[in-house]
Amino acid sequence: MMAATRARPFAAGAGSIGSQKDGRVMRNDKVLFLGIVLLMIAASAGPARSQAQAPPGGKPATPPSFAPGTDHLDLSVGAGVVFSPRPYVGASDEVIPIPVIIVRYKWLFAEGIRGGAQFLRQGKLSGNVYLQANFEGLKADDSPFLAGIENRSKSADAGVEVVYRARPVGFRVNVLTDVLGRNSGQEYIVQAVTGAPLGSRGFLLASIGPRWISANRVDYYYGVRESEATPDRPAYTGTSSWNWDLTLGATARIAGKWSAFVLFSREAFGQPIERSPIVDRTAGYSLISSLTYALR
Repeated sequence: MMAATRARPFAAGAGSIGSQKDGRVMRNDKVLFLGIVLLMIAASAGPARSQAQAPPGGKPATPPSFAPGTDHLDLSVGAGVVFSPRPYVGASDEVIPIPVIIVRYKWLFAEGIRGGAQFLRQGKLSGNVYLQANFEGLKADDSPFLAGIENRSKSADAGVEVVYRARPVGFRVNVLTDVLGRNSGQEYIVQAVTGAPLGSRGFLLASIGPRWISANRVDYYYGVRESEATPDRPAYTGTSSWNWDLTLGATARIAGKWSAFVLFSREAFGQPIERSPIVDRTAGYSLISSLTYALR
């Protein structure tokens, strides 16, 4: 299962208004939907194959937040990158290198940009509480169009997550809230999740579902205050938004104790975000990747 990792998506090219933009978005949706359908088909035949092919030596690449508790310490270290350009008018791409520490001990875990504790594991049901980084944000010097805008800071979220693991499709529910007082907002996420073995060394995962974002968060990152308004950038107050997430991920043990992880997400913006005068996209994307080495 993939964590509900939050890195504000970047746009895939300029979002022109009209039929060309709508057609491009529809084509992207069809490609991602086809990928998810193929994963669901593979997942329906996956259990027998995965049980018959236990990884030869080493540990399977299971996310710490969904693995069972262990009395010994599992520790991997490495490096990763968050590719998270902003969907703002004229904003440049942002690439954020991050150290990666993956830890599992008893019911505690850390994985990439989040860490926490598993409070529930009963049959196919599991639950976690966690803290994670929120890379959303903007600066006035991100583009000439944003000159005069007050900076919107990155933050951190506390979350509660409940996951029902099933084949071919399971479900995940997340509740997130800002803990640094930057945006004072919340998010509620409901996703259908499916997956398939990636040979004997890892697995593929896909998820789809709605994301509700509170008015405070939308207004902080996408609103325009009266003091920031210009003739080309009118004042705008953000309201709560229903966005739509599509996510594809893969993790694999590539050689010896080395493992690789990739998470690609698409987030279709709701109208309260799309209508913002500082946003020129209807959807965005994010990419997180990492390479780690198992120390124990």
